[in-house]
Amino acid sequence: MRQPMQMRTDWTLLSTLLLLATMFLLPEARANEPMLAIRMADDDSAIYAVSEIVSLGFEDEETLVVESETGSDNYATELIRLIEFLFEFSTTDDPTEAAALIKAIHLFQNQPNPFSPKTQIRFELPRAGQAELQIFGPDGRLVRTLATGEREAGSHTVHWDGLDETGHRAAGGVYFYSLQAPGIKESRRMILLP
Repeated sequence: MRQPMQMRTDWTLLSTLLLLATMFLLPEARANEPMLAIRMADDDSAIYAVSEIVSLGFEDEETLVVESETGSDNYATELIRLIEFLFEFSTTDDPTEAAALIKAIHLFQNQPNPFSPKTQIRFELPRAGQAELQIFGPDGRLVRTLATGEREAGSHTVHWDGLDETGHRAAGGVYFYSLQAPGIKESRRMILLP
């Protein structure tokens, strides 16, 4: 019975390690002050400046431990809805103010990531208008258009089943998804597992 929990924990740990590795191995992808956000099932959130995290890991299969310069916090993994690394640039020195700026993000990280065979992408439009969400390969080639046309203001979720425009399964690897709408041009990276 514990096998599904173990797999979920392993994927959560793997995702966390991949994002940390990306942060430290690809410095040009780092923001001025990257943040770690832990979103709980009760819609509560804990946000840490990555530079202040001393260690991050699992105490056992059921507890995520975040040790920061100010102390240690424990989170029951069954209550964690989402763990995000936020790489948005800001001009503020206060991480709390930077966290408030996250509301300005229009294109969110796909969930799950890495994924196989499907994932969902959420985006928000501040006003109604033409919107286009496309997926590109690492070579810049268009893989698939997921959404195009007039959209109402508000939150939207689109699913990608890992297929290209011709209906063939896309190869495992890194892909980029891009949202274009009036006043918005944002892109993010995702990983499709083989």
